[in-house]
Amino acid sequence: MPESRTILVLGGTGLMGREVLAALARMGRPARVLVRDPSRLADARGLDVRIGDLRDPASLREAMTGVDAVFHISPHEADEVALARAVVTACESEGARLVFAGIHLAVANPVSGWLMRRFYEAIMPRYRGKFEIGRMVERSATRPVILAPSNFMQNDEVLLSAIDEGLFVHPCSPKGLNRVDLRDLGEIAARILTDASFPAGRYAVVGPRSLTGPECAAVWERELGRPVRYAGDDDAALLGAIDRHVDGYRREDWRATLKKLRTFALHASESELATTARLLGRAPTDYVEFVRRVVAEHPSLVAAPAPRHAGSASVNAEMRTQEPGLPITR
Repeated sequence: MPESRTILVLGGTGLMGREVLAALARMGRPARVLVRDPSRLADARGLDVRIGDLRDPASLREAMTGVDAVFHISPHEADEVALARAVVTACESEGARLVFAGIHLAVANPVSGWLMRRFYEAIMPRYRGKFEIGRMVERSATRPVILAPSNFMQNDEVLLSAIDEGLFVHPCSPKGLNRVDLRDLGEIAARILTDASFPAGRYAVVGPRSLTGPECAAVWERELGRPVRYAGDDDAALLGAIDRHVDGYRREDWRATLKKLRTFALHASESELATTARLLGRAPTDYVEFVRRVVAEHPSLVAAPAPRHAGSASVNAEMRTQEPGLPITR
């Protein structure tokens, strides 16, 4: 792999992009980022920071100059399809490889694929654009690598204050929800971005097991040393937490779709688990390990537990008094 290989990371201020940048930094590989607000970068040291916007063709062209590989995740925006098209076009023009992370259904049988897309588009209509983006990237002349992660463990970090208050509000099917640590995805993406010979295609990135809501709550309860109960079936608690911490178009995405996770199980196949382990060179991170890491990074969660509330209504009332937190990436 040539040391001069130039990598551009889009969405570097989001949950996924920050992990890709961190993994590249751990590898000692410099990266370029295109951001609207550099102050939102977790760590700008060693980065080639370009200020701009995907909606500005000039700034995108400037950031793409001399780039060999690009990482992109479609943002939660009304014009996400147009933004992805701009990225694909720029990659094709520059001859850059596109590594894309997002929702994508890869089914060999065209009829089965059409039926699956219609099913998911029906139950998650706000994600229709994301399915379109996946097909666009797959058909592009960018030697694309599509990483298809399962549910993000890092969603818990977005809703962390609710957990601190004793409520785990993230919905999960009673039959289980596969959850993946985005740090694993960051490591995988970084390896692909730095390896020009990596085969194009679609690769699942999954966690080692599926969990129910009460199981997730029990992990947090054990690691925090105080009660945490599952409230993911309580719309008031869930929507209040979303309104508190998520803003813009992505807030409406989460309000419209997160509840749907109650209705269907999400499991990883043996082949998907094997693929993830092969790409990582190790077993994927377990949810317990993720929670322990988050608790270690937020010692106040253990040192000064927040007051408990009588129920979801009181929690929701307090949430309405708070300002929204930083936006999420999915």
